[in-house]
Amino acid sequence: MIICVYALVSPAPARLHLVGAAGEKLHVITVNRIAAVVGEVRRAPAPSVRNLRRHAAVVEAIAARTPAILPARFGTAFVDRDELALTLRSRSGTLRRRLRAVRGRCQMTIRLTSEPASRSTVMGRTRLRLANGATRGTQYLQQRAALAASARAIPGFEPVRAAIRRFVKDERVERRAGVVTVNHLIPRAAVPRYLAAVERAATEGRLRLIVTGPLAPYAFADNW
Repeated sequence: MIICVYALVSPAPARLHLVGAAGEKLHVITVNRIAAVVGEVRRAPAPSVRNLRRHAAVVEAIAARTPAILPARFGTAFVDRDELALTLRSRSGTLRRRLRAVRGRCQMTIRLTSEPASRSTVMGRTRLRLANGATRGTQYLQQRAALAASARAIPGFEPVRAAIRRFVKDERVERRAGVVTVNHLIPRAAVPRYLAAVERAATEGRLRLIVTGPLAPYAFADNW
């Protein structure tokens, strides 16, 4: 048997009454105050469309039962409890900070297709190379700031950002194959007002976009 992890949560739910993507009963393993919602299966599930959808449905069901969740990527598995415990202990400080950051919040995703396919950038995960042999802290921070500004630049999107700024606690931007994806971390209670503000700003700016959510905060789990 192997342990499939669906999410890290806080606090640990008293009762789950949920089954995993393979129909296995889910339970909680807690290490250093970090609760992992897991299922035990004979083999790792194949990455089929059906299994991916089942995994996503399980994560959303868990999210509905807990204030803070860090979704696990599909296929996150450990050979036994000791291996899982070692991983959670080694990253406990970072994981607790991430759980605090997402507490009471959800992910909203905006997609735009107005930009040409020229690069693939994920904010918050991009590796920075120092140009011209720069090694000093000031130069490094300047280059990070320039990279962040470049990645966040989306033609025509600033009016939308201005309209929803009061709701957004964090933002991650991706560019892939001509599609710009903007993920926002917002309070769960703010979803209706966020949607209304996005629609109003997009209509006024004649900006074509698609909004999905609320979702579990996949983009803010930082691939734990």
